[in-house]
Amino acid sequence: MFSIPRVNVIESTEGFSVEVLGQTGLLYRERARSARIDSEVLSGPAGIVIYADSVKCWADGTAIDEQTARQIVENVRAAFRFRGLEIDVF
Repeated sequence: MFSIPRVNVIESTEGFSVEVLGQTGLLYRERARSARIDSEVLSGPAGIVIYADSVKCWADGTAIDEQTARQIVENVRAAFRFRGLEIDVF
């Protein structure tokens, strides 16, 4: 289940949130960790594109393994679907 606690933030009851940081960039938070994801807002049917190869490390520098990176991308996808938007992933 999702909620929108403030503008540009989508929060999940599963313990993560996604914040749109403007025209480029998302901040993904999961418990006490966060990671910045490169993205671009689009004007077409896909509301946003995210660059999966930018999901490399947490803000503290700890590497994100491939399986966790895939889960983060899917969490972001689910959050945007809640808002009625699809994302493209490159």
